[in-house]
Amino acid sequence: MGIWRIAKRDTPPIDWQSWSKIPWNEPGFSARMLENHLSQEHDWASRTNTVIDAQVTFIHERLPSGARILDLGCGPGLYTSRLNALGHQCTGVDFSPASVNYARDLPGADNITYIHEDIRSLQIAGAFDAVLLLFGEINAFSSHDAATILKNAAQALRSGGKLFIETHTFDAVRDIGFMPPTWQTLETGLFSDKPHLYLEEHFWNEALAIAMTRYYILDADTAGVTEYSALMQAYSEAQYRELFESAALTHTEPVSEVDWPTGKAFAGKLQCRVGKALLRK
Repeated sequence: MGIWRIAKRDTPPIDWQSWSKIPWNEPGFSARMLENHLSQEHDWASRTNTVIDAQVTFIHERLPSGARILDLGCGPGLYTSRLNALGHQCTGVDFSPASVNYARDLPGADNITYIHEDIRSLQIAGAFDAVLLLFGEINAFSSHDAATILKNAAQALRSGGKLFIETHTFDAVRDIGFMPPTWQTLETGLFSDKPHLYLEEHFWNEALAIAMTRYYILDADTAGVTEYSALMQAYSEAQYRELFESAALTHTEPVSEVDWPTGKAFAGKLQCRVGKALLRK
Protein backbone atom coordinates (compact mmCIF):
# COMPACT_ATOMS: atom_id res chain seq x y z
CA MET A 1 0.00 0.00 0.00
CA GLY A 2 1.48 3.35 -1.03
CA ILE A 3 1.32 6.65 0.78
CA TRP A 4 -1.54 7.79 -1.48
CA ARG A 5 -3.70 5.21 0.31
CA ILE A 6 -3.44 7.36 3.44
CA ALA A 7 -4.64 10.46 1.61
CA LYS A 8 -7.55 8.50 0.09
CA ARG A 9 -8.60 6.74 3.29
CA ASP A 10 -12.21 6.84 4.47
CA THR A 11 -12.61 9.51 7.14
CA PRO A 12 -14.48 8.70 9.27
CA PRO A 13 -14.15 4.95 8.67
CA ILE A 14 -16.98 3.20 6.89
CA ASP A 15 -16.36 -0.31 8.26
CA TRP A 16 -17.16 -0.37 11.97
CA GLN A 17 -17.94 -4.08 12.18
CA SER A 18 -14.74 -5.76 11.00
CA TRP A 19 -13.19 -5.98 14.48
CA SER A 20 -9.75 -6.22 12.97
CA LYS A 21 -7.07 -6.46 15.62
CA ILE A 22 -3.39 -5.67 15.72
CA PRO A 23 -1.30 -8.81 15.02
CA TRP A 24 -0.74 -10.18 18.52
CA ASN A 25 0.20 -13.62 17.15
CA GLU A 26 2.68 -12.45 14.48
CA PRO A 27 6.14 -13.55 15.74
CA GLY A 28 7.93 -10.22 15.23
CA PHE A 29 5.13 -8.14 16.69
CA SER A 30 4.74 -10.62 19.52
CA ALA A 31 8.44 -10.32 20.43
CA ARG A 32 8.31 -6.51 20.41
CA MET A 33 5.14 -6.54 22.50
CA LEU A 34 6.85 -8.78 25.04
CA GLU A 35 9.50 -6.08 25.57
CA ASN A 36 6.71 -3.66 26.50
CA HIS A 37 5.08 -6.18 28.84
CA LEU A 38 8.32 -6.50 30.77
CA SER A 39 9.19 -2.80 30.87
CA GLN A 40 9.03 -1.04 34.22
CA GLU A 41 9.08 2.39 32.56
CA HIS A 42 5.36 2.38 31.76
CA ASP A 43 2.22 0.37 32.51
CA TRP A 44 0.30 0.40 29.24
CA ALA A 45 1.20 -3.17 28.19
CA SER A 46 1.46 -4.75 31.61
CA ARG A 47 1.39 -2.89 34.88
CA THR A 48 4.51 -2.28 36.92
CA ASN A 49 5.51 -4.91 39.46
CA THR A 50 4.17 -2.85 42.37
CA VAL A 51 0.68 -2.71 40.86
CA ILE A 52 0.71 -6.37 39.84
CA ASP A 53 1.77 -7.40 43.36
CA ALA A 54 -1.15 -5.46 44.86
CA GLN A 55 -3.65 -7.01 42.45
CA VAL A 56 -2.29 -10.52 43.08
CA THR A 57 -2.68 -9.95 46.83
CA PHE A 58 -6.31 -8.92 46.28
CA ILE A 59 -6.99 -12.11 44.28
CA HIS A 60 -5.08 -14.40 46.67
CA GLU A 61 -6.95 -13.13 49.75
CA ARG A 62 -10.30 -13.98 48.16
CA LEU A 63 -9.55 -17.57 47.18
CA PRO A 64 -9.13 -20.83 49.08
CA SER A 65 -5.61 -22.21 49.48
CA GLY A 66 -4.42 -24.18 46.48
CA ALA A 67 -7.11 -22.69 44.25
CA ARG A 68 -7.33 -23.64 40.59
CA ILE A 69 -6.96 -20.46 38.52
CA LEU A 70 -7.46 -19.87 34.78
CA ASP A 71 -5.84 -16.68 33.44
CA LEU A 72 -7.31 -15.65 30.07
CA GLY A 73 -4.89 -13.38 28.22
CA CYS A 74 -2.08 -14.29 30.63
CA GLY A 75 0.67 -12.55 28.65
CA PRO A 76 4.18 -13.44 29.90
CA GLY A 77 2.88 -15.09 33.07
CA LEU A 78 3.26 -12.12 35.40
CA TYR A 79 0.15 -13.09 37.40
CA THR A 80 0.24 -16.87 37.07
CA SER A 81 3.87 -17.07 38.23
CA ARG A 82 3.09 -15.03 41.35
CA LEU A 83 -0.11 -16.93 42.14
CA ASN A 84 1.69 -20.23 41.61
CA ALA A 85 4.35 -19.13 44.13
CA LEU A 86 1.50 -18.55 46.60
CA GLY A 87 0.43 -22.18 46.24
CA HIS A 88 -2.30 -21.93 43.61
CA GLN A 89 -2.66 -24.21 40.57
CA CYS A 90 -2.59 -22.04 37.46
CA THR A 91 -3.41 -22.35 33.78
CA GLY A 92 -2.62 -19.45 31.45
CA VAL A 93 -3.91 -18.82 27.92
CA ASP A 94 -2.58 -16.27 25.45
CA PHE A 95 -2.48 -15.61 21.70
CA SER A 96 1.08 -14.23 21.69
CA PRO A 97 3.74 -16.91 21.04
CA ALA A 98 6.57 -14.80 22.50
CA SER A 99 4.66 -14.19 25.74
CA VAL A 100 3.70 -17.86 26.15
CA ASN A 101 7.27 -19.01 25.49
CA TYR A 102 8.62 -16.49 27.99
CA ALA A 103 6.11 -17.62 30.62
CA ARG A 104 7.05 -21.27 30.11
CA ASP A 105 10.68 -20.43 30.89
CA LEU A 106 9.99 -18.63 34.18
CA PRO A 107 11.04 -20.28 37.47
CA GLY A 108 8.31 -22.60 38.71
CA ALA A 109 6.64 -22.81 35.29
CA ASP A 110 6.81 -26.61 35.39
CA ASN A 111 3.84 -26.41 37.76
CA ILE A 112 1.84 -24.16 35.43
CA THR A 113 -0.02 -25.09 32.24
CA TYR A 114 0.31 -22.58 29.40
CA ILE A 115 -1.88 -22.77 26.30
CA HIS A 116 -1.17 -20.82 23.10
CA GLU A 117 -4.67 -20.12 21.81
CA ASP A 118 -7.17 -17.38 21.02
CA ILE A 119 -9.45 -17.01 24.04
CA ARG A 120 -12.43 -16.53 21.73
CA SER A 121 -12.25 -20.16 20.65
CA LEU A 122 -11.09 -21.63 23.95
CA GLN A 123 -13.42 -24.09 25.64
CA ILE A 124 -11.67 -25.61 28.62
CA ALA A 125 -13.06 -28.25 30.94
CA GLY A 126 -12.50 -28.23 34.66
CA ALA A 127 -13.93 -26.70 37.79
CA PHE A 128 -11.73 -23.65 38.35
CA ASP A 129 -12.01 -21.62 41.53
CA ALA A 130 -11.20 -18.43 39.64
CA VAL A 131 -10.92 -17.05 36.13
CA LEU A 132 -8.92 -13.88 35.43
CA LEU A 133 -9.62 -11.57 32.50
CA LEU A 134 -7.61 -8.45 33.21
CA PHE A 135 -6.46 -5.15 31.72
CA GLY A 136 -9.71 -4.33 29.91
CA GLU A 137 -9.24 -7.17 27.45
CA ILE A 138 -12.99 -7.74 27.18
CA ASN A 139 -13.49 -4.31 25.55
CA ALA A 140 -11.14 -5.23 22.69
CA PHE A 141 -13.66 -7.78 21.37
CA SER A 142 -16.99 -7.34 19.64
CA SER A 143 -20.00 -7.55 21.94
CA HIS A 144 -20.80 -10.97 20.42
CA ASP A 145 -17.31 -12.31 21.13
CA ALA A 146 -17.30 -10.73 24.59
CA ALA A 147 -20.51 -12.56 25.46
CA THR A 148 -19.03 -15.84 24.22
CA ILE A 149 -15.84 -15.34 26.24
CA LEU A 150 -17.78 -14.65 29.43
CA LYS A 151 -20.05 -17.65 28.91
CA ASN A 152 -17.03 -19.92 28.37
CA ALA A 153 -15.36 -18.43 31.46
CA ALA A 154 -18.48 -19.13 33.51
CA GLN A 155 -18.57 -22.72 32.26
CA ALA A 156 -14.95 -23.17 33.34
CA LEU A 157 -15.80 -22.12 36.90
CA ARG A 158 -17.11 -24.36 39.64
CA SER A 159 -20.39 -23.30 41.23
CA GLY A 160 -19.56 -20.18 43.24
CA GLY A 161 -16.19 -19.77 41.51
CA LYS A 162 -15.09 -16.19 40.92
CA LEU A 163 -14.41 -14.17 37.81
CA PHE A 164 -11.94 -11.32 38.31
CA ILE A 165 -12.35 -9.02 35.34
CA GLU A 166 -11.04 -5.55 34.55
CA THR A 167 -13.25 -3.41 32.35
CA HIS A 168 -12.87 0.02 30.79
CA THR A 169 -15.33 2.69 31.82
CA PHE A 170 -17.62 3.98 29.09
CA ASP A 171 -15.94 7.39 29.21
CA ALA A 172 -12.44 5.89 28.94
CA VAL A 173 -13.32 4.15 25.66
CA ARG A 174 -15.15 7.19 24.30
CA ASP A 175 -12.17 9.41 25.13
CA ILE A 176 -9.97 7.18 22.96
CA GLY A 177 -12.22 7.97 20.02
CA PHE A 178 -11.69 11.71 20.47
CA MET A 179 -7.92 11.66 20.86
CA PRO A 180 -6.12 13.91 18.34
CA PRO A 181 -4.08 12.35 15.52
CA THR A 182 -0.35 12.04 16.15
CA TRP A 183 2.78 11.11 14.24
CA GLN A 184 6.42 10.45 15.07
CA THR A 185 9.58 9.02 13.56
CA LEU A 186 11.00 5.88 15.16
CA GLU A 187 14.16 3.85 14.71
CA THR A 188 12.19 0.85 15.91
CA GLY A 189 8.78 0.43 17.49
CA LEU A 190 5.92 -1.91 18.28
CA PHE A 191 4.82 -2.26 14.65
CA SER A 192 8.24 -2.43 12.98
CA ASP A 193 11.84 -3.11 13.95
CA LYS A 194 13.09 -0.85 11.14
CA PRO A 195 13.14 2.98 10.90
CA HIS A 196 9.66 4.24 10.07
CA LEU A 197 7.14 7.04 10.28
CA TYR A 198 4.31 6.23 12.70
CA LEU A 199 0.89 7.83 12.24
CA GLU A 200 -2.10 7.29 14.50
CA GLU A 201 -5.68 8.57 14.34
CA HIS A 202 -8.88 7.96 16.30
CA PHE A 203 -12.63 7.93 15.66
CA TRP A 204 -15.80 7.51 17.73
CA ASN A 205 -19.08 5.98 16.57
CA GLU A 206 -21.79 7.26 18.89
CA ALA A 207 -24.52 4.90 17.66
CA LEU A 208 -22.40 1.77 18.17
CA ALA A 209 -20.39 3.09 21.14
CA ILE A 210 -17.16 1.97 19.47
CA ALA A 211 -13.80 3.71 19.37
CA MET A 212 -11.45 3.01 16.47
CA THR A 213 -7.70 3.58 16.32
CA ARG A 214 -5.98 3.37 12.94
CA TYR A 215 -2.21 3.03 12.64
CA TYR A 216 -0.16 3.72 9.51
CA ILE A 217 3.46 2.56 9.42
CA LEU A 218 5.52 4.20 6.64
CA ASP A 219 8.80 2.33 6.07
CA ALA A 220 11.73 4.76 5.86
CA ASP A 221 13.59 2.74 3.19
CA THR A 222 10.82 1.62 0.87
CA ALA A 223 8.09 4.21 1.61
CA GLY A 224 5.68 1.27 1.77
CA VAL A 225 2.71 1.76 4.08
CA THR A 226 1.15 -0.87 6.33
CA GLU A 227 -2.20 -0.19 7.96
CA TYR A 228 -3.56 -1.61 11.20
CA SER A 229 -6.72 -0.86 13.13
CA ALA A 230 -8.12 -1.71 16.54
CA LEU A 231 -11.65 -1.30 17.89
CA MET A 232 -12.81 -0.85 21.47
CA GLN A 233 -16.39 -1.46 22.61
CA ALA A 234 -17.79 0.80 25.31
CA TYR A 235 -20.40 -0.48 27.77
CA SER A 236 -22.65 1.30 30.24
CA GLU A 237 -23.04 -0.08 33.76
CA ALA A 238 -26.38 -1.60 32.73
CA GLN A 239 -24.77 -3.30 29.73
CA TYR A 240 -21.99 -4.78 31.88
CA ARG A 241 -24.65 -6.17 34.17
CA GLU A 242 -26.46 -7.70 31.18
CA LEU A 243 -23.21 -9.32 29.97
CA PHE A 244 -22.71 -10.94 33.36
CA GLU A 245 -26.30 -12.10 33.68
CA SER A 246 -26.33 -13.60 30.17
CA ALA A 247 -23.28 -15.67 31.16
CA ALA A 248 -24.93 -16.90 34.38
CA LEU A 249 -22.60 -14.80 36.52
CA THR A 250 -23.53 -12.59 39.43
CA HIS A 251 -22.38 -8.98 39.15
CA THR A 252 -20.91 -6.68 41.77
CA GLU A 253 -20.11 -3.00 41.76
CA PRO A 254 -16.55 -2.09 40.68
CA VAL A 255 -13.87 -2.57 43.34
CA SER A 256 -12.40 0.64 44.76
CA GLU A 257 -8.99 1.73 43.51
CA VAL A 258 -7.73 1.53 47.10
CA ASP A 259 -8.23 -2.25 46.99
CA TRP A 260 -7.48 -2.65 43.28
CA PRO A 261 -4.93 -0.11 41.98
CA THR A 262 -4.74 0.19 38.21
CA GLY A 263 -1.55 2.25 37.75
CA LYS A 264 -1.14 5.93 36.94
CA ALA A 265 -2.02 5.64 33.26
CA PHE A 266 -5.32 3.86 33.96
CA ALA A 267 -6.56 5.44 37.18
CA GLY A 268 -10.27 6.10 36.77
CA LYS A 269 -10.28 4.28 33.43
CA LEU A 270 -10.07 0.59 34.39
CA GLN A 271 -12.20 -1.06 37.07
CA CYS A 272 -12.12 -4.51 38.60
CA ARG A 273 -15.38 -6.43 38.99
CA VAL A 274 -15.77 -9.76 40.76
CA GLY A 275 -18.53 -12.05 39.56
CA LYS A 276 -19.54 -15.49 40.76
CA ALA A 277 -20.71 -18.48 38.78
CA LEU A 278 -24.30 -19.31 39.64
CA LEU A 279 -25.06 -22.69 41.14
CA ARG A 280 -25.26 -25.45 38.55
CA LYS A 281 -28.53 -27.30 38.27
